[in-house]
Parts: sequence; C-alpha cells; structure tokens
Amino acid sequence: MTTELKEALAGVVAESAAMRELLPILARLAEAKSPVLLEGESGTGKDLVAHWLHYGGPRRDGPLIKVHCPSIPGELLESELFGHEKGAFTDARQAKAGKIEMAAQGTLYFDQVQDLSLALQAKLLRVVEERRFERLGGTRTLDVDVRFVASSTQDLAEAVQAGRFREDLFHRLNVVRLKLAPLRNRREDILPLAGLFLARERERKATAATSFAPDTAEALKGYHWPGNVRELRSVVERSALYTTGETVPPSALPGHLLEQPSVLWAGRDRRPTIKDVEQTYIRYVLDQVGGSQTRAAAILGISRKALWEKRRRYGIS
Repeated sequence: MTTELKEALAGVVAESAAMRELLPILARLAEAKSPVLLEGESGTGKDLVAHWLHYGGPRRDGPLIKVHCPSIPGELLESELFGHEKGAFTDARQAKAGKIEMAAQGTLYFDQVQDLSLALQAKLLRVVEERRFERLGGTRTLDVDVRFVASSTQDLAEAVQAGRFREDLFHRLNVVRLKLAPLRNRREDILPLAGLFLARERERKATAATSFAPDTAEALKGYHWPGNVRELRSVVERSALYTTGETVPPSALPGHLLEQPSVLWAGRDRRPTIKDVEQTYIRYVLDQVGGSQTRAAAILGISRKALWEKRRRYGIS
C-alpha cells in the first residue's frame, strides 16, 4: 500500500450505512479505467475519494493532477489544460506542457467541473473520447493515456437540462456516478470523525484533549453541518485551541452549536416552552444568515416588522 493511499484511508470513517456501502464500490472502481463523476455538497470528501481512486489502482505510480476549475480564469484555463507552443500568444516565450500532458499514465481530476465554460467543455469532450489533443498554437496531435475523474457540487443532469453543461460531455464523464452523502445523513460518522480530527490535533501538540464532554458530543451529533466534514474538522481544530484539559467542554464550541435545543435544554428539570423554542430558533436563523433581518424574516416566513418585534420581546440583539 502506498503512503498516499494510507493517508487517504486514514481519513475514512465508515460507521454509517452510506459509507459502508461506498467503500467496496471504491475498491472496485480504483482498478477500473472508466471515468468517474463525483457529486456532493462542498466538504463531503470528493477530493479524498479522488485520491483513493488514483492511489488504490494500477495508476498509483503515475501522477494525480488536480484542476480546480473555479480558481483559474477562463481565458487562462485552456492554456493550463492543453499547454501551448512557443509564440502561441503574446507571452508564450517558450513551449509549455499542459495538465493533460502532465497527467499521462495517471489521473486528471477536474474539481468542480460544472464551472468549465461551454466552449472549453467542447474541447475537453474530444480528449475524453479520443485521448488526443493539440497544444495551443500547435498542429501536432498528441496522444495521451489518462483516466478522468470529475467532481461537482451541483447535479450535472440538472445543469444539462438548464443548458449550462454539455449533454455529450456529461454522458462521457457519467460512466460511473457516485453521489456522496452529506454529513447530516451519516450521523453515525460524526463522533468518530471528530475523534480522528482531535487525535490529529494531539499529534500536532495543539491540545492535550483526548475526548469530548457529553454535552459537547451531543452538540456535535445534533448539528446539521452545512459545511460537512470540512466544517467539522474546522470546529474540532478551533475547539482544541480553546481546551486546556483532557476533555473538550461545550464552551470550546462555536456559539451556534450551543444554541441547539438538544444542548440548551440538556439536564434541565422542565420541558422547553413554545417561547423557548421560538427564541432559540430565531437566534439560530439569525446566526446562520449573519444577522440579516431580511433573510432571517424570509426563512422564518414572517415580515421584517414581526421579526423586529420578536427580537425586542426576547431581547435578541
């Protein structure tokens, strides 16, 4: 097993049914040559899966080249992908290989492929279908042996229907499509993942903490994690910095996790009233929208005036 694969597997937790079903599928796909399309919300582990598909298969000794589509300006992305010959454009003082060439005998991973322009999608289609291309400004056709993996935070089938993504390229990438479940749908993995991240912080000497207090664990399990595993990792890292003992207390967590009913009313000798629930939910929504009165009122389904009156009544600043 390669070091890279060991590192990828070290970040995998499979207590939930969704993850237990996914792991044997990944093991089979790693041995295949077909393109794979990964769909899921931000932070669900698409990069981790891409690493597993590469380092767990026969291309492990070749390069894994990642193209983060949103971060490269459209006018530069074509040159980044296909490379260019000397003199292809004003600043092309020498020939340069693109990422497609660099990925030869390995894997080319398009992160957030939905951000590719339609024009670039058309050019990429030929490479995916024929494994052939030309550099910008060149006439020589180059053959390349590369496996394609793409990820998207959007449903690409819907993007096709909306005209934002080419149907032919979608079908070429969609030989195998894996939808990665959000963390809120695999709650059995939350505490094991949190424990893994806490152990990493101990290894970095960032904390002496070895466990989470019961109320802390309750808050972690009850939160809906819109940022998924990435958000959980950040919360654990932050909490480790605010922990001086061996147990992470609830006070080390960000405030919005502590405002959940399961935490607010833990250990109380009475059930929450409707006012308790309403006040807590209003605070929670306001926190999620950064204090925007307009957005909070829209989510709550009330007018801005009604929201203002409730905030005044409950003393919510």
